[in-house]
Parts: sequence; structure tokens; C-alpha cells
Amino acid sequence: MTPLSTTINALAKRITDRRPLRAGSLVVTLFGDIVMPRGGLIATQSILDIADMLGLGQGLVRTTLSRLTADGMFIRSRAGRNSFYCLSDPALRQYQDASRVIYAASDPAWEGDWLVVVPLPGPQGTGGEERLSATLDVLGFSRMGGARLRPANLDRAARERLDAAVDDWPALVVDGPGNGLPSGLKSMVNQSWDLNALTDGYDQFRRRYEPVAEALREDMPLTDAEALVLRLLLIHEFRALVLKDPRLPVGVLRSDWLGDLARVLCKEIYARVRDPSDRWVDGHCLGTDGPLPPPDHLTFKRFA
Repeated sequence: MTPLSTTINALAKRITDRRPLRAGSLVVTLFGDIVMPRGGLIATQSILDIADMLGLGQGLVRTTLSRLTADGMFIRSRAGRNSFYCLSDPALRQYQDASRVIYAASDPAWEGDWLVVVPLPGPQGTGGEERLSATLDVLGFSRMGGARLRPANLDRAARERLDAAVDDWPALVVDGPGNGLPSGLKSMVNQSWDLNALTDGYDQFRRRYEPVAEALREDMPLTDAEALVLRLLLIHEFRALVLKDPRLPVGVLRSDWLGDLARVLCKEIYARVRDPSDRWVDGHCLGTDGPLPPPDHLTFKRFA
């Protein structure tokens, strides 16, 4: 076993030893990164085979798939004696939104404008106010008194999500230039956007995966199966961080912010393991008509 193999095993064990073990999150990573670019449907046995490589037991994974299907994330189908899974329509939309963030080459540019959302009174008992608040949290709006604030650097999909939430509950939305960077705001950024835990997470990601990148730069041997495991672990851990990241512009971030460095590191490792991991999937994973189709062209534009 090579030192790189030992490192990959340790990374996998670190995730599978967590309690509670979130097997569903790993399955979602598998679908988003591997299955969706190849038609979106995969045989149950192929899921179990990959999960076994990650150290997840078959019983746990079957239970997880059943729960996610009951929750409306997956659709299960059968063809003869074999069963298959694909994402539901609502889960597909979530995948599309998440992919734009996870695989972006960089954070959106910022020209100095700000977005301010002030929720207004509305009909009680509809849940609309809670849905708006949850959407603003996901989109990285900080609470400033009774208003919510963030730099106006949302991408198109995120802005459409904001518009839909405002349609669901009345709110005043102000979008325009501020008077420069407000005095004192930069010192409040960590607290206003709760970036301390995220900064620690990016630092831990860097510490875990920089030795992996260094080994790959030195052409340390890596089997196709190990490349697939590493690819899934990499995206699983990066995804957990970046989907919590408000994606603030550099102008308002602390000088030791590590989000951009983590993205560059993830991009480098992903580029090195993509081809060998795809070879493993080509030779082992099945859909209804045999081997899964090759990945679509968008896969090769990830992080580009």
C-alpha cells in the first residue's frame, strides 16, 4: 500500500467514523458528482459497490436510499430483477443550484453594489415568512436589525431564487450602490456572517488535502478505484463548506480568508483524479441499458 493509499483510507475513515454518520450526504455527493453527468440513473448494485469502497455497509446504504426516496429526493424504478435510482424533479433543481456553486471557477465579481431585503408584514400561518428567512440564510444575507444585507454579487440562479422567495412573502428589496464600504463593517464581517467556523473548516480542508495534492504532483501511483474514492471524498468535504459559504467579495473579507485557496486546491486534485475515476465508473457502473453513458461535456468545464 502506497503512502497515498494510506492517506485516502484515513480520509474515508474520518468521515465514516463520524457520529451520527450521514450516509445520505455521501450518497447525494455520489449522485451529484458521478451519476447526474451520466444520464442521472444508476443501478442499486452500483451504488452499493461504490459505497462499500467508501466503507459504508450495504444495509446502511439500502436504508438510506429508502429514506431518501420516502423524503422525495429519489425515485426508485425496476427493470427485471434489478432496481435503479434517479433524482426527483425537486432534487434535480437543488442539484443544479448546488453545482453552479460547487464547481464554479471563482466567486462572482462584485462592483460595490449591495442588496438589502426588509421583510414586511404578511398573512400569518402560511409559512411564507419562515421560507423567506430560510432562503435569505442560504443566500448569505446577514441580519442587520430588521433588515437582511449582502453584497449584490449573486449569480443568476441565486437571484432567481431570491425573487421567488419575495414573491412568496412581501418584502422591500433595495439593490444599488452603497456609499463605499461602511465604516466598521469589515471588522464585523466574521460575526455578521458567522465566518469563524467556516474559516476553520477551510483551514482543516487545506491541511487534509494539501499532502494529497503534493503526492499527486509527484506522480505517486493511484489506482482507478482509489481515484474514485478520493474524488468523492474531496467533493463531499468541499461541498459541505462551500454550500455554507456566503461567497462574499474579497473587499469585505478578512486578510487570512482561505476559501479561494481551498477552491484552487480542490480544482487541482479534481483535475488529476477525474480521468482515472471515470475509467472505473465506465467499467463497473450500470444503468438500465448496460454501462452508464459517458459523462456529458459540462463535466469537463467544472472549475473552468
